[in-house]
Amino acid sequence: MRDNVKRDNRRALPKYLLTLLLFGLLGGVLGFFTGVAGAAGVAETVRQALDRVLAVCAPWGIVGSAVVLLGAGWYLYAAAKRRFAAWDGEDEDAMDAAEQQLSWALLLTGLVIILDFFFFAASIIYDRFLQDLILFLAAVVVLVVLQQKIVDLERRINPEKRGSVYDMKFQKTWMDSCDEAERAQIGQACYRAYMVGTKVCIFLWVVLLILNFVFDFGLLPIAAVLVIWGVMQTAYALECIRLSKRKGEV
Repeated sequence: MRDNVKRDNRRALPKYLLTLLLFGLLGGVLGFFTGVAGAAGVAETVRQALDRVLAVCAPWGIVGSAVVLLGAGWYLYAAAKRRFAAWDGEDEDAMDAAEQQLSWALLLTGLVIILDFFFFAASIIYDRFLQDLILFLAAVVVLVVLQQKIVDLERRINPEKRGSVYDMKFQKTWMDSCDEAERAQIGQACYRAYMVGTKVCIFLWVVLLILNFVFDFGLLPIAAVLVIWGVMQTAYALECIRLSKRKGEV
């Protein structure tokens, strides 16, 4: 009987080593040029330019992201609501389209959360905390209301769904109301997110390591990325162990 494990390893190893070699060479070249840039004083020029840009953009970032992204989210929600109101109870394609619109609206609310937290942090750093706090809280209120409207409409489309966005255990309640097919879909999406997140963490580690030669920001940004990566890896492994034990008990 042929050893398929050794055969697969022999096939994959050359490509793996070549990839490591190419990325090593690329990293060396980038490291050299970033070192030159650091010696030429590029870091201070870029830092000052970023400070000026963020100081100007921070007050408008929360408002801009809310108007554009939440405006689009409300538009998609309203379109899905109209589809549901006109539904004859038989056209499943219409409801599939409505649920797609609700999913896109939820994605936009997630992006708004990230952008608002970023611009609010920038406001604190650039001494605009009190001025932008009201804008931040207003954007959060509008965002939560939109999420509540989306979830409520999704529950009306699928009456078996349970949960309120104001419930601290909403995610668990919603997950418990999903059927096996929906749970499998959520599992596939989570695994995809985990894989993308792992690749992004590796990419950020490399980028931050190289940029440190220019900006000399130390280990804190690199450590932050590694903490996120470590939490993802640990949570994934522990959950796999837990699920395998439960499967064995069944």
